[in-house]
Amino acid sequence: MTLFPVCPLFVPANKLDWISKAETSKADGLVIDLEDSVPLSDKRKSRDELARHLSSSHISKPFFIRINSLKSQDGKEDISLFNIKNKNFLGLIIPKIENPIELSVLPESLKLVLLIETALALENLSLLSEDKRVIGLALGGADLSAELGSDMSWDAMLLARSMIILQASKYGLITIDSPFMQIEDINELAQESRKARSIGFNSKFAIHPKQAEVIKESFLPTKEDLEEAQKILKAFSKSKGGAISVDGKMIDEPIIKLMKKRLFLAGIDFKDNL
Repeated sequence: MTLFPVCPLFVPANKLDWISKAETSKADGLVIDLEDSVPLSDKRKSRDELARHLSSSHISKPFFIRINSLKSQDGKEDISLFNIKNKNFLGLIIPKIENPIELSVLPESLKLVLLIETALALENLSLLSEDKRVIGLALGGADLSAELGSDMSWDAMLLARSMIILQASKYGLITIDSPFMQIEDINELAQESRKARSIGFNSKFAIHPKQAEVIKESFLPTKEDLEEAQKILKAFSKSKGGAISVDGKMIDEPIIKLMKKRLFLAGIDFKDNL
């Protein structure tokens, strides 16, 4: 199974030589970015060069492509990239999304992660999450804080984070936390990553390779976590359903869902462990 990255690293689409460098980093996935990383004057050239790169080169790590807003002409032209054969292509990240009707221009076969960056997007989270192509929700803290007139501190973004987690849980979606902008402050990155995981986020964007190790340590299940999940799932598979006890803990369906997601994030198919 393709591993869903817990630390997708942004790579500017106008610097394709950085892809090979990113592939050797500790990040477990990439986001090739056609949006904020690329100056307006370079959009068309970057799109064309990325299309050629994808048709001739294999990207060894799971990757997304962040296109431009579907409300823009660049976004409409970006969707020509959707016909990607690379087995590690996970789907598109859709920025500035606010209304589900915007997604109507995209092929039914695509998988999408929606970047929540505006107050209206938060208001429409439930409607946006209903689209069958949507596999994940991500927080775009920089743009959201700019619109709200707030800073990007944990407290300022907590309501938005909580709303994303609630909707993702409702629809069974993966969640990606906003990147931490202070590249040199690894300690604060670690604290924010642990907080994000504690409220339910599955992963966190990285904007520099040096952030990858800390993010992975914060989000990837430990060896003990995986052993516990495998033990619980095996015991539950042998039961008649309902609630059971494993090592003195009550186990029921919500815990089973949590254990399955834990193995999923580690790239383990729980069926292989029964």
